[in-house]
Amino acid sequence: MADAGQWLAAARRLFDDDANDLAVLARSAARGGFAGGAHWMRRALGVLRGVPPRGEASFVRLGLRKYTLAAAGAIASGALAWHSCRWLMPLAVFAFYVIEVRMVFAFPAALDGSPTPCVDSHRLVQASASWWWATRQVMRVAGEMLFGGLCGRGFMRSWCVGCLAVLLWYEETRSAARVGP
Repeated sequence: MADAGQWLAAARRLFDDDANDLAVLARSAARGGFAGGAHWMRRALGVLRGVPPRGEASFVRLGLRKYTLAAAGAIASGALAWHSCRWLMPLAVFAFYVIEVRMVFAFPAALDGSPTPCVDSHRLVQASASWWWATRQVMRVAGEMLFGGLCGRGFMRSWCVGCLAVLLWYEETRSAARVGP
């Protein structure tokens, strides 16, 4: 299986390819929040597969669920660290991603028509890698998404490249799950 560095490199090439219009579509998707992001991901999956997926979901509700759960874990671990050992506060960020990694494929799973995208995401992640490896990959992708703009790579481009990297990982994981060991 590839890793975050390989997915990010491939995602940069895809995003920068004028033939697929992903960069142009990103501008309008940004204004649409979770729903706009899901629409853009549908187009990106269509670029990867040749045909866009047709699944529908309440992407606003899905996004709120995903990030509320991850944020709750970060807040709880941060509060615990604050009251016991303050130098452990940075572990709250790690706690966020330990929870978020289980739902990393929720949006693409919903786009593929999953009635339980968070559960299906968890199963795919669990079947593909250890929680430690998967969390490290998510944190590397998140680093690109959050800090790429500060490094001069453009904030919107960095966010979309991270999303594309997740989609590449999702496609690789789905293919491996179908083939089996």
